[in-house]
Amino acid sequence: MLTAKSQEESILNGLDIGADDYITKPFSPWQMIARVKALPRRSSVENGNPDFLLFSNGDLIINVDDYTVEKVHEFVNLTPCEFKILLTLAKRPNKVFTREELINVAFEGDYFGYDRTIDSHIKNLRSKIETDSKECKYILTVRGIGYKFGGD
Repeated sequence: MLTAKSQEESILNGLDIGADDYITKPFSPWQMIARVKALPRRSSVENGNPDFLLFSNGDLIINVDDYTVEKVHEFVNLTPCEFKILLTLAKRPNKVFTREELINVAFEGDYFGYDRTIDSHIKNLRSKIETDSKECKYILTVRGIGYKFGGD
């Protein structure tokens, strides 16, 4: 909602009747752009059961309901383990996950092998979703610890 009414009562009323945000005049165009860009993140991540996650202005779309991933409007064929790893990383951007944490997610605690196995899954996942696997944008390595999601 964009308005000149800046009284608290007007703001509360606007939000109560369904506005996602409330901006008063005068406003910064840059602030408006930032708020519009934040809407998909709020609607997909904060509601506890997201339908999809959208990154890089639609370059990468993860559909949680039907377990599909689109990269530049083309479906990407992921294994169930790869999808679970990607979804876990994408739901918590910039959180560093250890290999052990990702193994627990991918294999649901039913794995008794070497923790470097996750590296093979990450390599395969990168080859499928990264534009340039040497300059990773989405799945980033944190040396000595594990991996994190870097998409915006």
